[in-house]
Amino acid sequence: MLTNIELILLKFIKERPSYAYEIERMIDERGIRNWVKIGGPTVYQVLDRLAKKDILQVSLEKEGNMPQRKRYSLTATGEELCQISARKLLGNIETYYFDLTVGLACRFFLSEEEFRLNIQERLDKLNIFVRDFNEEFNKARELYPDKRLLVRHYLLSHYKLEQEFLQELINDNG
Repeated sequence: MLTNIELILLKFIKERPSYAYEIERMIDERGIRNWVKIGGPTVYQVLDRLAKKDILQVSLEKEGNMPQRKRYSLTATGEELCQISARKLLGNIETYYFDLTVGLACRFFLSEEEFRLNIQERLDKLNIFVRDFNEEFNKARELYPDKRLLVRHYLLSHYKLEQEFLQELINDNG
């Protein structure tokens, strides 16, 4: 089974064989870091690891005076592993580990007023995040129309549910 990071990188390569830098740019343009924890150096390390496992094929290319670059493409083994991993991710239930859950469980360390203020602060930040998330998505959608509607809808449903929950907490403790 592939990790989430591996599967996302392979998704981009399946769309079209690419250089690590191109994949890094697509991750930024599409706002992938809003829902997958992936750092810049990780992209390069994971791609090289996948190539060593025969999941990716590497072709070296050189243009003019530029340094040699690695273009990655998916192997048949890689394609098969992507299918297996996607099936498992779609069919399994995962446990959610939210920091908010621990904060709620430990709320009695705070006064009611401090608890309410912290919940309001979180809600304010969440409202800004959702606004920015929608703006980023709309910019990315101009570049990649209709590609990520399911992901956006799924993520927004979670954010909206949290917004409603936090607002209820504020109203009940106000």
